[in-house]
Amino acid sequence: MNKKYGFGIVGCGVISKWHIAAINAIDNAELIGVFDQHRSGAEKIAGEQSCKVFDTYEEMLCCDKIDIINICTPSGTHAPLAVEAAKHNKNIIVEKPMAITKQQIDELTYTVEKNNVKLAVISQLRFKDSIQKVKSAIRNGELGDIVLGDVYMKYYRSQEYYDSSGWRGTWEMDGGGALMNQGIHGIDLLQYLVGPIKSVMGMCKTLARDIQVEDTANVIVEFQSGAIGVIQGTTSVEPGYPRIIQISGTKGTIEITEDTITRWDVGGSALRGKQEGFGSIKSYRDPQGLESGSHILQIKDFISAIEEGRSPLVDLYEGKKTVEIILGAYESAKSGKKVLL
Repeated sequence: MNKKYGFGIVGCGVISKWHIAAINAIDNAELIGVFDQHRSGAEKIAGEQSCKVFDTYEEMLCCDKIDIINICTPSGTHAPLAVEAAKHNKNIIVEKPMAITKQQIDELTYTVEKNNVKLAVISQLRFKDSIQKVKSAIRNGELGDIVLGDVYMKYYRSQEYYDSSGWRGTWEMDGGGALMNQGIHGIDLLQYLVGPIKSVMGMCKTLARDIQVEDTANVIVEFQSGAIGVIQGTTSVEPGYPRIIQISGTKGTIEITEDTITRWDVGGSALRGKQEGFGSIKSYRDPQGLESGSHILQIKDFISAIEEGRSPLVDLYEGKKTVEIILGAYESAKSGKKVLL
C-alpha cells in the first residue's frame, strides 16, 4: 500500500489556499494541521479542512504524522522557518523566495545538507507544458545559438495592497519589491530556460508607491552562453499587463505570454497571436489571480522525489540561483557597477 504523506502548513494567509487545494487534489497527500501566529486564521482553515490547529510551530514540527512542512508566511521568515523544519528532519516546501539575504541562503543550505532533508521552492510555472516545450526546443538547438533572453513584467499593485500588511514593501520582511516579490517567477523562468546568468547590472527605483523597496526596475543580464537580455519588473504600471518572455536565437524566436506560447517562429513555422491558456492567470494585476494546477504538479514531483531518492525539479540549489540574481541586481543598483554572479 502506498504511503500517504502528511502535510503541515505554517502561515494561513492568501497563498496557503493554493497549497491546500493542491494537497487535497493528490491521492497520497493529507493535510494534518496548520499553524499561524494569528490563531483565528488557522482556526478558520482547520474548520474548513477538518484538520488540527497547532498551538506553536514547535508543536507542528514535533508531530510524527507530518512528513512535509509547507511554508506560506511572509518572505523574510521563509528561511528561518525552513531551518527549524530541517533541524526537526522534516522535508520542506517553501514559497518563493526561499531566502532574502545571502546569510539566510548559506544557513539554510548548511542545515538542509546537514540533516539530509529535501527542500523544494515553489516555482510552479516550470511545470507547465508550454514551458517544458520551450525548454526542450532550446536544449535541442531548435533556436540555434541564443542571442537574447528577455522578460517584461509590467504589473500593478495599489498602495492599498502594500498598506494591507505591515511586512509588504519592506526590506526586512519582503526582501525587495517588484523583482523579489512579484517578478521572481519570471526571473526564475528566464534563468531556467536561457541561463545560467553570468552578470547583472541593475537600476531600481521607487517611483509610484510609498514603500521602502523598488516598484520599478530594469536589469541588463549577461548569460554564461554569451547571450544578453533584459529583466524589467514593476508594480507601478496601470492597469497591469501579462508577463512576456522573449527568447531569440540564430534560428528563431519564441514568445511566452504568462504560461502560453504566443509566438513560435522556429524552423520555418510561425505561430502568432494570443492562444488559449493564460486567461486563468491574472496575477499581473490581482495578487490572487493564480490557478492551483501547477502547484499540484510541483507537490506531486516533491512526493515522487522523496519516494525515488532524487532531488525535486526545483530544489534548494535551483531556488538559490534566482534569489542570487535578484540580490545581484540590488547590489548593482546601489553601486552603479556590474555584478558578477
